[in-house]
Amino acid sequence: MLSNALVPFAVLLALSSAAPSPVDVPVHTIPQSRDDYHIYPTVKLDGSPLDKALINANNGELYIGKPTTAECQEAYPCDTLSNATAIIVSNNGAGAAMDVYVPGGQILYVRKTGELGYTAAHAQNVPSDATQKGFMRVEFFPSDKSAYAAVIFHGEAFLACPLGEEGVYRVHAFADSRTDCTKIEIQAVDSGSEPHAYQYTAPYTVS
Repeated sequence: MLSNALVPFAVLLALSSAAPSPVDVPVHTIPQSRDDYHIYPTVKLDGSPLDKALINANNGELYIGKPTTAECQEAYPCDTLSNATAIIVSNNGAGAAMDVYVPGGQILYVRKTGELGYTAAHAQNVPSDATQKGFMRVEFFPSDKSAYAAVIFHGEAFLACPLGEEGVYRVHAFADSRTDCTKIEIQAVDSGSEPHAYQYTAPYTVS
């Protein structure tokens, strides 16, 4: 479980414009004092076909354009779950996780090469080339638009990198070796206080 410590503070965010399609966002953000947020990760990219696209957990990775893959134990009331992809983001520095019922949970992380992934059920072994630290939920207050919340990683937005299959993108925190990725925001849409899946499908990895 993520910690319940409260850490109110304000940060100044300047999003990078290195990606081919920069996101036009205001620079001032204020995280709320509550630390754990239950979120449907959703693309925010005004004027783009990707806007409002769902970001789904699929076989240990996060994608746009692929369905969620989830599993459930027979003893659990599986028919009550939607299996929609949801995550928990902690603003106290504890990191992020998939929002699931399975004991031990599933950790959300970023690989050294920038791809977002998550551990298998019960497995707390984040790959050795990855980090789970740096996720945060922040709030934007643009002067000409409605306020909204988003997830950032070490003060930056994310990237949608095409995979060669039409309409399918893998979500990255960064992708230094690629020039074909589109910069996106991950809007933090409230998913409620209860998980929507028992566990998301993911391969077991060795750290």
